[in-house]
Amino acid sequence: MNGAWVTFKKELLSYLVSPVGWVIAVVFYLWRGYEMAQEAERFAVRRLDLDLFSTSSYGLPSTFLMVLLVPGVLTMRCFAEERRTGSIETLMTAPVRDGAVVVGKWGAAAVFFSLLWLPSIVVLWVLGFEPFFGVGLSFGPVIAAYLGMFLLSGMLLAFGCFASSLTDNLLLAALLAILFDFALLSLPRQIAAGVSDLENRYYLREILQKFDVAQNFADWFSRGLIDTSQVAFYVGGVVFFLFLTTVSLSSRRYA
Repeated sequence: MNGAWVTFKKELLSYLVSPVGWVIAVVFYLWRGYEMAQEAERFAVRRLDLDLFSTSSYGLPSTFLMVLLVPGVLTMRCFAEERRTGSIETLMTAPVRDGAVVVGKWGAAAVFFSLLWLPSIVVLWVLGFEPFFGVGLSFGPVIAAYLGMFLLSGMLLAFGCFASSLTDNLLLAALLAILFDFALLSLPRQIAAGVSDLENRYYLREILQKFDVAQNFADWFSRGLIDTSQVAFYVGGVVFFLFLTTVSLSSRRYA
């Protein structure tokens, strides 16, 4: 546990002082600020139900691209950079368990990714005041939606760590993670649309529905509802990919 904590602090500090994360944050909030302004204007002009505003904000393109692209960019250097510079040999000989190193690096990426999202909650809170909506927005769906988003992102970050452990090429590590993220977000729905007589194929239908994280997020978390089966799916995904990362790291130790 001490090894995981030391690794976590070291990696989190590297994220905080690296310009990459902050460039992502600036670009993201410039874009998201524009989208939120347009969405707020649409609700004001059409006099739509403000209780739906928080939900609608999760469907903006910036949300999709943030979840699709950023996990791979944040995790690409976790192990690939160590392998490229040769410092992984020092890491392998340190008196720290491989699992502790993996958990520490993943935890730092997950915390920094959460920090990138925190200002978006402040934006929603500010919109409740004058001269904006002038009415408090419902934060029940916000809490559930952010829980779902962080669980999904945690799994994607875990896969990003695994991808980074497979290569010493930063670009390849990021690309592998982004391709996996895109497949998870889009392929289940495309496969379901292409399968004939899906209603009579119970097991295939259930598997595709479980892996359709985008639709499950829209049906549950973004509406303020928490599906425990989805929570278990994401947590299981995190554990599975962190285990694979540990195995990948250990195989290098004994190679």
